[in-house]
Order: sequence, then structure tokens, then C-alpha cells
Amino acid sequence: MMKKKRNLLLIIMLAIFLFIGKVSAAEGDMCSAVDLNALRTEAANVRATYVPAQVKMGEDKHPDAINPDSYMQNILELKVYNVNSKFIIKYDYSGPRIQSGSDVKDYHNIGPDGAITTKVMAGDYIVNYVISVVSNYGTCSGQVLRTIRVTLPKFNFYSLLDICQGVQDYYLCQPYITYDFDATTLFDKVTEYKAKLLEAKEVDFDEDNNGAFSNALSGISRYKYVVVGVIVAIGVIATVLILKRKKSEA
Repeated sequence: MMKKKRNLLLIIMLAIFLFIGKVSAAEGDMCSAVDLNALRTEAANVRATYVPAQVKMGEDKHPDAINPDSYMQNILELKVYNVNSKFIIKYDYSGPRIQSGSDVKDYHNIGPDGAITTKVMAGDYIVNYVISVVSNYGTCSGQVLRTIRVTLPKFNFYSLLDICQGVQDYYLCQPYITYDFDATTLFDKVTEYKAKLLEAKEVDFDEDNNGAFSNALSGISRYKYVVVGVIVAIGVIATVLILKRKKSEA
């Protein structure tokens, strides 16, 4: 009987020991709050932006060959900066006129400019990117540390029309936009904008001329006493000279 009790006690103790060991191992596999906070602090430095660029398309495989079919294609370079070996960058993209997808890159994809660059063809559509900075460090691997959202605009083909020349700063004539409008709106709004610019120039011209005329009048008014004094002095001198001449002739 005592032997059975002793065996039961050993079994209970072994079970407790195994349970404690499993709990300790599980705790060892968990990402600590200290590590997670440190990683999130580093991830806060990761930033994303896009840069308009152009690439040559339709080139012949031989660089010295002349290919009349080559042309320059507008693209947007999506750049993610400050990525190190502790991070994995996950891209999820979608848009109203494109098929959704995803991609994954890490510090091995960093280019000479210090950024991970993704080239996106600029077309008649908008692309929404959700960029997740994911931990690739120790027990915190797989933890999403930060999420960045970037909207890539579409190329505004209207900006190439003659009506937009000279007013590329106007919002309907900018090369990249995130809104829709038709040709009628473009011509009406740009024509109105150009008319306002011309009117503003004419007003500035009139104000400049009026200002110059006013300054001239102000100058004359300011020195009128001097001018009158000089004229009077000249008249007195001339009168004296004339009287002397008459006396000498007499």
C-alpha cells in the first residue's frame, strides 16, 4: 500500500515538473515586451514615398542598334527607406481597376540609394498600397510592427495637351492626379483659369504704371518750392542783366 502511494506521489511530481517545464519553454518562445517595443521604435523610422520617373521601353537587345519602336514610359517608383535585417516588408496592393496582389521584400533588396524600390507602371488607374513592416528578429518574428498606406496617383494624359502648356501648376494640368474629370471640364476650367491669370497681369501692369506716374507727381510736389525758387532767381538775374545793358547803352 505504501509502495502504491509512493509511486502515485512520484507520478504527480513528475507531471508537475513536466508542466512547469512546458510553461517555461512556452514563455521562452514568447516575444518580450522589451524586444517588441525596441523593434517598434526602430520601425517608426521606416518611411515610404513615391517618385515619378521614366524608363525606356521597346529597346532592341543590342544597345548599339537603332530601334524606331523605343519610347519613354512614365512610371512611379515606390521607395521604402530605413529597412534593416530585422524587418521584412510586405506589400498588399489594390485598386478599382487592377487585380489585388501582394509581395514581400527585405534588406537584400535595398538599392544604391538606400531604399527598396518597386517600379509601378503609371497608367489610367490609382493603386493603393498597404505596406506592413514585419519583424524578422528572434522570438518576435512575424509580429507586425507598423503599417504604412501609400496611394499611387494615375497619370493625367490631359496634361500633355496644348491647353495645359504653361499652366502645369493648375490642378487639372498636373501630370499625376487622384481624381477623375472629363475633357469638357478640363477646357472650361483651364480657359477660365488662364483668363484670370491674364486679368491679374493686366491689373499688375496698370498698377505699376499708375504707381510710376504717382511717384513722379509726388516727386514734383515734394520739390516744387525748390523749382519755384530756381525759376524766380533766374528771372531776377535776367532782369538785372537787362537793366544794366539798357543803362550802358544810354
